[in-house]
Amino acid sequence: MLTFDEMLGLAYLLLTIVGFVGNCKFLFLNSFNFFTAHRTRPKNIITIHLAFSNAMVLLFRGIPTTTRLWRIRCLLDDTGIKIITYMQTLSRNLSLCSTCLLSVFQAIIISPTNSIWSQLKMKVPKCIIPCILLCWIFNLLLDVILFQYHDSPKNITENKYSCKTGYRTLDVYNKNHVTIVTVSCVHDALFMCLMTFSSTYMISILYIHKKNISYIHNNSLCTKISHETIAIQAILLLVGIFVLLNVFSPIFALFMFHFKCRNTWIIHTTAFLSLWYPTVSPFILISIDNQTHRTCAY
Repeated sequence: MLTFDEMLGLAYLLLTIVGFVGNCKFLFLNSFNFFTAHRTRPKNIITIHLAFSNAMVLLFRGIPTTTRLWRIRCLLDDTGIKIITYMQTLSRNLSLCSTCLLSVFQAIIISPTNSIWSQLKMKVPKCIIPCILLCWIFNLLLDVILFQYHDSPKNITENKYSCKTGYRTLDVYNKNHVTIVTVSCVHDALFMCLMTFSSTYMISILYIHKKNISYIHNNSLCTKISHETIAIQAILLLVGIFVLLNVFSPIFALFMFHFKCRNTWIIHTTAFLSLWYPTVSPFILISIDNQTHRTCAY
């Protein structure tokens, strides 16, 4: 009979495999559209980067957690463990930045011509690649700086005040680790607030537009759902899922360090929730993307 850790490891592995395959499919379809479409959509660049970031999250978070739960011996040396730890943080931050960039980009694109964002519509497509590069540079530098504070000694054994997170050990009494968690929480909060603001703005614009032209839909014989409704549903799904699944991570981390708590259910819950967004997001984006549907038909 399987133990609790073994069943939990199976759940992590299932999420990792399904999510990784979904992101690879989404990455391939968007790359195919990007290179073969007569008219290139700037949003494809963001979604390609988002799929790549999500695939990295699943690999560097899901696999180490699964191997730890199954008590598979770690064959990596201290340098390898540091690289895995660094990639765990970097991939999650890039996924956060990509989702935020996608939300802000869509908000600017659908803004009315008389709004303050209308002047940016023509400039935004040219700024996407520089923004993605800026995200990489910012997160690479931030994670390198924070990584200097993670000064766990080599061959350290787990003490009663530490908790394993994949290949990384966090000590709730280590001030450096408290600094890492605090800065990470502030970083996540800033991007989540920006993403929530842009998405709320976008939903309000689409709702007003739909309300103004409601008489057209009422008089039409077509029973298809309007593009505005589809866009609103997609935005609500993506932003809602991302915020709901990722908002618990900083809350649990701060709770754990403030109350010096090391309950394993907090660690498992945080890690498990962090894998759900990169797993389900490609399937949501594929289902609402008309160009992706045409590519699948080919």
